[in-house]
Amino acid sequence: MNASSLQNLHDIIVPQPVAWFPPASGWYALSFSLFLLGSWFLVKKYLLWKRNKYRREALLELSELKNRLADRGMYGQLLPQIPRLVKRTAIVAYGRNMVASLSGDDWLNFLDITGSTKLFSKEGGQLLTDCSYQSVAKLDQFTSKQVTDLHKAVLHWIRKHQTSFPLTGHTSI
Repeated sequence: MNASSLQNLHDIIVPQPVAWFPPASGWYALSFSLFLLGSWFLVKKYLLWKRNKYRREALLELSELKNRLADRGMYGQLLPQIPRLVKRTAIVAYGRNMVASLSGDDWLNFLDITGSTKLFSKEGGQLLTDCSYQSVAKLDQFTSKQVTDLHKAVLHWIRKHQTSFPLTGHTSI
């Protein structure tokens, strides 16, 4: 036989496909890194959720008050609960030392600054101080628009206030 004959040629031998398992060590490192990153993300989300428990409680209480305020005859009895709710929420978020002594314009300015708004010093939120000190007869004279504006201001503040202070002690309202 002739060495250059086509008879002596064989088909190309294709190697076996590369196995998917076990993966290379780089895949183990990537998987472990993704696991750590995912765990860190979940822990951060859980801590944020836990830290904002007071907000959820305050929003629930505000919602219940709003439903009860649908009866205009209840303004005198229910409106004083709104400033108490805001004050309790602020004490949980910022601490008693910072919040408890605030009143009047200082209190409204504090709410505006921490809520990044002007709803308390310039708009319907000004009624918050009236709700604390007015008689039941005066509170019953508020219009539904005034009460709605107050509710919107308080709702905005509870949802949006920013605090860089750690929560200490109290975790519920």
